[in-house]
Amino acid sequence: MAARYAYECPQCHSTIELSTTQAGQELKCQSCSAEITAPKLGVIKSLPPVGSAPIKTASKGGTSKAGSPLRSWLFAGGLLLAVVAGIAGAAAQYRANQFYVKEVDIEEVIERENEKIDQALESEIYALVASSTDESFRLEYSEAAYRTASIKRGIIQNVAWAAFGVAGIGCLMLLSSLLLKN
Repeated sequence: MAARYAYECPQCHSTIELSTTQAGQELKCQSCSAEITAPKLGVIKSLPPVGSAPIKTASKGGTSKAGSPLRSWLFAGGLLLAVVAGIAGAAAQYRANQFYVKEVDIEEVIERENEKIDQALESEIYALVASSTDESFRLEYSEAAYRTASIKRGIIQNVAWAAFGVAGIGCLMLLSSLLLKN
C-alpha cells in the first residue's frame, strides 16, 4: 500500500490525502469541489504523513506563521542586548569624558618658575633651576586629583568597551536569528 500524505486545499484549506502516484495530476477537492493540481513528487514527500501532526497553515509568503522558538529568542535577546548595551556603552563613554585629563597651563608654570628665578640670588639660580625642572613639573603631573580622575576615567572607559562588546554580541545574535532556518 502506498504511503498517504496530507495536503491542504488552496481554496478551502481542508486536508486532502495524496499518494506519490498522484503527483502532478488534476484532482477535485471533496470539501469545496475546487479543481486543483497535485504538487510534484518531491513536494508530496515533504508533506506530513496522514495521521501525523496537523498541517500548519501557511501564510502568503509560503512560510509558516509560527517561527522557531530559538529564532524568536535569538532575535528578541539580540535586539535587547544590542540596544541596551549600546546605550549603556555610549553613556559610560560620555561619563568617562567628563573626567577629562587635567590640562596644565604651561605658560603659567613657566611664569611661576621665572618669578622664583627673578627673586633668587645669583648664586642660588643654578640650584633653583635644577630643582624646578625636577620637582615642580613632576608635582604638576602627579597631583592626587589628576591621578584620581585619570583612574576613574580608565575604569569607566573599560566599562564602556565591555558594554560595546555585549552590544556586539547582541548584533551577532540578531544576525544569527536572521540566518537561522525555521
